[in-house]
Amino acid sequence: MFKYALMMEYVDKNYVMLLNLGKNKQKRPHKPFTRQKINKLWSNLNIEGVDTVLILIYTGMRIGELLELTKDNVYLRQKYIKITKSKTKSGLRIIPIHEKIFPLIQIRMQTSGKYLICRHDEKPYNYSIYCTLWDKIMLTINAKHTPHDCRHTCATLMDNVEVNYNAKRKILGHACSDVTNGVYTHKNIRQLRKAINKIK
Repeated sequence: MFKYALMMEYVDKNYVMLLNLGKNKQKRPHKPFTRQKINKLWSNLNIEGVDTVLILIYTGMRIGELLELTKDNVYLRQKYIKITKSKTKSGLRIIPIHEKIFPLIQIRMQTSGKYLICRHDEKPYNYSIYCTLWDKIMLTINAKHTPHDCRHTCATLMDNVEVNYNAKRKILGHACSDVTNGVYTHKNIRQLRKAINKIK
């Protein structure tokens, strides 16, 4: 539109060329939870919602995926979670349940309500209400993290124990630009479970 305006001589200067916006800098860079903070979460399981933080860390789920997760998409016998709602196509996936969080998910499955994570009135959390709970948990463990830091933590933990690139990508629901890895490499749930359980 602006090019057309220049061509038609409606304007005579392109001020866009004079703008300098500077480098694109992240407002708040994501940082993974330290081992000490993860241990602190494990020792504070009696506090409401702490289990949800651990579930996020050991699955790599996005917060929206967890809040929208219904119990009919949790397969306890086969030990996996099926993500049917995600912000990306590659986000639709199967996540193996890590052995450490399996008991936490079992307890959540025994509560009433349609959603795995829900409020006392059985209604699902929306992001802002969950963030209130999140802030209380972060205050308890003396940490400054966002829910998205859990995905970075999961990725980092898998990287530290040298989880296969394709398994990591499948678990996190990342798209792959490499045709060989993206199309021809298949990982079954048993392989993914073995990969996630490398994390201690």
